[in-house]
Amino acid sequence: MKKITTLITFAILVLSAFSLQAGVKIGVKAGVNLANAALKNGFFIQSDNFTGFQAGPIIEISGLPLLDLDIAVLYSQSGIKTKAPSNLWSVIASSSYPVPFKYVNYEEKASALDIPANLKYKISLLKQAGIYFTAGPYVSFNLNSQVNISQNQDLVINEWKSKKFGVGLNFGAGFELLKHLQIGFNYQFALNDDYGNFTSNWTNDFKNLSGKTRIWSITAAYFF
Repeated sequence: MKKITTLITFAILVLSAFSLQAGVKIGVKAGVNLANAALKNGFFIQSDNFTGFQAGPIIEISGLPLLDLDIAVLYSQSGIKTKAPSNLWSVIASSSYPVPFKYVNYEEKASALDIPANLKYKISLLKQAGIYFTAGPYVSFNLNSQVNISQNQDLVINEWKSKKFGVGLNFGAGFELLKHLQIGFNYQFALNDDYGNFTSNWTNDFKNLSGKTRIWSITAAYFF
């Protein structure tokens, strides 16, 4: 946590220096993440949503032709929840016979430092209100990951950790009120595999399994 606090503090100082320039304002942003993973080679694996949060400083640069630019440094929680059969052959058998089979529940919570840079197009509806649309890339640095495996502890997953670095794209839209408050909806998807190198001491059926993170988020940003 000390490392995270230091990084966020440094980001605030850097963004504050930018805010001294004309056409730049600084703010804070926070929101709720609803993450999932698009799995490759995971036909028999069920994936579920993971709820986390994001928070950090943001700057908005205006004065560009037709568009604004916002850059944020966010501490972001995402993750993956999956349920895999402990014996793949029992899954195949159950398609023809009523053979019960057990599952291994796998959950990983990943904490990352996300740096999105979005172009923003604004449309004024009233004097003190409007809507906006955003799009742009992001980079992500994994800070920590915690794995929890329940059921069939003797059939544990040896390795399926989130990657240390990721890149992706953001698309979003929202409302701006009083030129200070922005309420937005954002969709973030990874371009590289966030999860991979799956190995286990109980099966090789999923050795090529990998996953790309998909995150829906609802956020609020306040600019000073």
